[in-house]
Amino acid sequence: MKHMQNSLRTDEPVYSLATSESPSAAEVCEPPKTVLVVDDDPMVRELETQVLHVQGYKVVAAEGAAEALRLAGETATIHLLITDLLMPEIDGIELTRRFRALHPTTPVLMVSGSLPLLHARTHMDMDGFAFLAKPFHFSELIHKVRVLLDTAAPLPIRKQWCCD
Repeated sequence: MKHMQNSLRTDEPVYSLATSESPSAAEVCEPPKTVLVVDDDPMVRELETQVLHVQGYKVVAAEGAAEALRLAGETATIHLLITDLLMPEIDGIELTRRFRALHPTTPVLMVSGSLPLLHARTHMDMDGFAFLAKPFHFSELIHKVRVLLDTAAPLPIRKQWCCD
């Protein structure tokens, strides 16, 4: 362990998921991906919205299932649904079922502090479905979003400009 500590240099760059080789949505020359974020906790919803917005996504936010379904009906293309599991009016599983009636191929990221409960209650098609346990680091959220969006529709590879 001591050898490892001595070999670390403070002048070398530090790499994280936020600076990984995958380009952010803003770095790709195409319209931004639209993400619908649903959480009844205003602080969590706002933080998720800000993190995704900084990554270049167009974010539409809803405080509950009714608002989310209204937005889903008004928005032609939603590339990803991020929803909390436990909400007062309709839980995230039922929201997902109703949402998929409008956007059947859109991937879903279920966020919950009760993942064992989620696995026990889920009896739906799991394609394009992922889970993220609360509490989570923002880098985990960004990584999950990128994986789900890339699996649904891979990002185009940026072409390098060259002068021959």
